Amino acid sequence: MDRFGVYAYCGYDLPADERFKKIKEAGFKKVGVWCHSDFNTYSGISEYEQFKFVREQGLAVSYAHAPTGQAPYLSNKYYGAKDAVKTHKLYVKSAKEQGVGIIVMHLPEVTPVVIDHVAEIAAFATDLGAKVAVENLVGKTPFDELFREVGDVYFCYDSCHALMFGDRDGEMASRYMDRLVATHLSDGDGKSDCHYMIGDGAFDFATLAKRLREGGYEGDFVSEAFRSAEYADISEFLSTTKARLEEFFA
Repeated sequence: MDRFGVYAYCGYDLPADERFKKIKEAGFKKVGVWCHSDFNTYSGISEYEQFKFVREQGLAVSYAHAPTGQAPYLSNKYYGAKDAVKTHKLYVKSAKEQGVGIIVMHLPEVTPVVIDHVAEIAAFATDLGAKVAVENLVGKTPFDELFREVGDVYFCYDSCHALMFGDRDGEMASRYMDRLVATHLSDGDGKSDCHYMIGDGAFDFATLAKRLREGGYEGDFVSEAFRSAEYADISEFLSTTKARLEEFFA
């Protein structure tokens, strides 16, 4: 399925060209890419170099992840806020120039100040023909106020994060279905941000898949699972990931 993807780092410290080649060989059509300032230690390449490998392998980018280190400053009214907003706008612009239409971002706790800053970033993205999608990190209803106040900000559902706060089967995805444009799919134990292989933890992916079908979700299904002791080899990890995505979401 062309809607299946995998997070391009996925925990394997291999040369980037080898990692992207393995992703292609496993049958994936799409990848999620990261901001290099978050994971440069592991990847050793910039986001622009990532796009080079994407093109070489004939892949498409499902989403680009904005720099998470800037997120806390969005809660400040003065200190660091202008730079954080500017950085997010530059990242949106850069990603859009590379043909990426969805940019996922982290947020601190939603407050009126955060809403104002996200509204500014989202409006900038909309003008460029892109979509900013906020990712759930805490709680079961974290974006009620944000979505009520801002019409052009979207949602990226992270199943492992949701599980940590009692959402075991996609309840939050259903709640925000009208804003849902991206997914980060991984399993967990419900206690930590562990990002297990889909189907290896406590999350009910069959029910999530049913919710997404019934809700008319048209976006991609992207694994954000990470390497673990059970999947030491990247080829085994990727083939299992694709099989699990097909099992639940095909």
